[in-house]
Amino acid sequence: MGARMALSLRDVQRDPIANRALNELMHHHTVAEEKGRLVLTKTTGDMKLFLYDLDDLHQLDFVRNQQMVREIERLRVRSTRIDQQRESWKVRALMAEAQLLEATTTKTNNNRGSQKVSDLRYVSLKRYLAKRFHPDYAPGQGIEKIDRNEIFKEIWNEIERLDQGVSATRFATTQSSTAA
Repeated sequence: MGARMALSLRDVQRDPIANRALNELMHHHTVAEEKGRLVLTKTTGDMKLFLYDLDDLHQLDFVRNQQMVREIERLRVRSTRIDQQRESWKVRALMAEAQLLEATTTKTNNNRGSQKVSDLRYVSLKRYLAKRFHPDYAPGQGIEKIDRNEIFKEIWNEIERLDQGVSATRFATTQSSTAA
């Protein structure tokens, strides 16, 4: 076993990795130099850590980084699961709304009531698409956001075309009913 060099606080401060690890430890320990080593004493209790080499701090930093990587991956998986659940809930809500509107449609036998329900479904779908793809609500950055903007423009142009067709049909229906 080779002779160890004395470890000082100054040596640790010069090494970025060791300094980062020591700063992390200093949240719960006090540091003192003693006989060529660093002694860390736990602030709540009498536990002491003896550090003889920069490698000790490098290993502590490595272990801490591995723990953070595992935690980040755990959070990423949880976030993905939450996103999937949210999308599932949106679909279920839209399906429930559609079923409710269909039930209302079957109860309303006249054509006028059916048309109102259909309009409500259309407005609901339009609102959903606007929230889903509108540039102000689009998540992501870079090319993903640009793609969403382009999809929104295509969808919205089609919706406006349909709106104009519906308006023309309503106008014609109103004209024919007032003429009769």
